[in-house]
Amino acid sequence: MTTRTISRQRYSIRRCCAFLVALLGFSVMCGAHDVVIIREVNLRASPNTESEIIQELEVGDEARLLTLEKENDYYHVLHDAGVGWVWARNVKIFPEYLPEKQWRYWSDADGDCQHTRQEVLIAESEIEVTFTDPSNCTVGAGRWTDPYSGETFTDPGDLEVDHMVPLRNAQRSGAWEWTKKRREEYANDLDNPEHLIAVKSYLVRRKGDQGPDKWLPPNDDYHCQYVEDWQAIKQRWGLVLSAAELKTIDKVKETCPGVITK
Repeated sequence: MTTRTISRQRYSIRRCCAFLVALLGFSVMCGAHDVVIIREVNLRASPNTESEIIQELEVGDEARLLTLEKENDYYHVLHDAGVGWVWARNVKIFPEYLPEKQWRYWSDADGDCQHTRQEVLIAESEIEVTFTDPSNCTVGAGRWTDPYSGETFTDPGDLEVDHMVPLRNAQRSGAWEWTKKRREEYANDLDNPEHLIAVKSYLVRRKGDQGPDKWLPPNDDYHCQYVEDWQAIKQRWGLVLSAAELKTIDKVKETCPGVITK
């Protein structure tokens, strides 16, 4: 390897590090803000209509705001496709999702001391649960089969009650304009069994707020039910299904029993 090649590599590394530092600096200066595409828009290399199009963004696509200041009516954003500019009129900007301020969960709607998490654990246990105290407020043991992994658990401490469509995903998909009461109803929906499910804690963390276009459960046998439930929940609550989500849902459904493919 020549001295010139080594110098070029070092220069590239310095440029990469400088770029990452700049992104971090932007984030610190403007705070964390989400960007959601509300009308089709192009991600451009520069803040003008003549610049190169990096990618065409669909309704429901997401990005991260790099600075609160607009330039030529464009926002500077970080998207999976790269750093670029989007026309401000076609996006919605809102502060970073803060569940403790924007959502109320878990609640005890019927006043029996068992809040939503406990209600789900009781409903989904394959045997009668036992409790940690005489008041029967907190589940101590039972038997649950996690559909995400196919594994069986007896200790509720190994489980999280997952929102099939996570709260942060719902926030970006339209819940940002809901009332506080509507958000509480969503967070604690016990009327639809697919809305809240007891699953392995590790997999809830892996899933995060990702849609089916970016994450599907490791249990392949559950994929058809998973995308069916995801779509049903978003439609029931009037939440936006992004183009990427719909594409993945349609692709998965093509493999499901009873589906006729051309």
